[in-house]
Amino acid sequence: MSENDRSPLLPILITLITLPIWFGFQTYQLFQEQNNLSVLAANQEVVFKNSQKMRVQLDALASGTSKLAQQGNPNAQQIVSALAQRGITMNSNEGSKAPSK
Repeated sequence: MSENDRSPLLPILITLITLPIWFGFQTYQLFQEQNNLSVLAANQEVVFKNSQKMRVQLDALASGTSKLAQQGNPNAQQIVSALAQRGITMNSNEGSKAPSK
């Protein structure tokens, strides 16, 4: 039997066996990644809701401070002017609005 007389059956058989195993492994990995991403998204939902609550509280605090400054409270005016020097503006009309999703 010479070198050119070899049958291609063995390489084809190995390929036909390994391809489904490889595709199955890749599919399993993708499902695992999808599951991990779902868990991460669920974990971030609580943090996101807490940050929204904190944002509403901060907006209410800023609105109250701005209203006090408009009414002539010197401490509130000092806070508003210090924030304005740092480029932060407060609008008393926006107080405690929940951010839209």
